[in-house]
Amino acid sequence: MKNPISRRSAVTAVVGAIAAATLTVAGTASADPQPGRGEHRVESQVQHNRRVAVAFLDLAFNKKQPEEAAKLYVGDEFIQHNPLSADGTGPFIAYVKWRTTLSPELNFDIKRVFGEKNLVAVHYKRTYDSADRGAAVMDIFRFEKGKIVEHWDVIQDIPETSANDNTMF
Repeated sequence: MKNPISRRSAVTAVVGAIAAATLTVAGTASADPQPGRGEHRVESQVQHNRRVAVAFLDLAFNKKQPEEAAKLYVGDEFIQHNPLSADGTGPFIAYVKWRTTLSPELNFDIKRVFGEKNLVAVHYKRTYDSADRGAAVMDIFRFEKGKIVEHWDVIQDIPETSANDNTMF
């Protein structure tokens, strides 16, 4: 028979390590040196960047306000790696206006967001209208001083059939 105390200690150690890692990754260090008295959390740079990336996509595409999205969330430069778009916020705004005029029901359904250092990846389902199967999209943003300055994207249409029972999300 296995020693239950050893197993319990091992499980406790693993759970403690996971909790510590989660707190570290989440950036939940308190700004108040005495937690419990007026405690508030400081948003880490990665958390800020993640929030900005989602807000940028939502405001530009779902709310159809690309000028406001660029003004609020894009830095002095906007380097574009999508071969169909030129650098700068002007071409971005023109593209969003064209796309949302062509597809007024355009929707970005955000599924997950990843962030590390100055990079954020947003994975979402893009649909042009209710009849569209959609596409799985991953936008990657590079940040400087809390603003988006560079963009890459990877787009994969959702096929009619699949070799497995898993979704793309």
